[in-house]
Amino acid sequence: MNLFRLDASIMPGASTSAELADTAEAEWTAAHPEGTVTRRNLGTDPLPGDIWATAALAGFTPEDQRTPEQQEAAALGASLAAELSAADAAIIAVPLYNWGVSQHFKTWVDLVIAGAGPTAELLKGKPVVLVTSLGGGFAPGTPARAGTTPPRTSSASCATSGAPTSPPSAAS
Repeated sequence: MNLFRLDASIMPGASTSAELADTAEAEWTAAHPEGTVTRRNLGTDPLPGDIWATAALAGFTPEDQRTPEQQEAAALGASLAAELSAADAAIIAVPLYNWGVSQHFKTWVDLVIAGAGPTAELLKGKPVVLVTSLGGGFAPGTPARAGTTPPRTSSASCATSGAPTSPPSAAS
């Protein structure tokens, strides 16, 4: 069993999403002690912000006519897609910044799609935990403490991608 873990926080030492993902990873590891974990951290190892456009254009260019930059971008997209495809399960930890996902995460998604193709179902049938968090500093004297920003929230969900899910029973 192979778990793929993606962290997208730009604050690796103080990330709520990474903290929640640590909990999910610990549970997965306890349930699969023989398993391996492949990690990608977009905060500490970001992808170039302009690489997706190059990879996307490479998809419309015959291989023998691609520029070296297009070849490199297409290869990176294929590598990222293969990394995700090889996983049996995934944890994706994505904090929300300015009411949306970070450019780092969006670039990763776009490169994976460019590398795998728009109809590839890389997560179909795999258990996936998506962890999101929203917030800021909450120490005394910070704007968040004064009520000028929304309260810190976090969530995690677990589903098997591509499979129907049913609501929890009244007993749960």
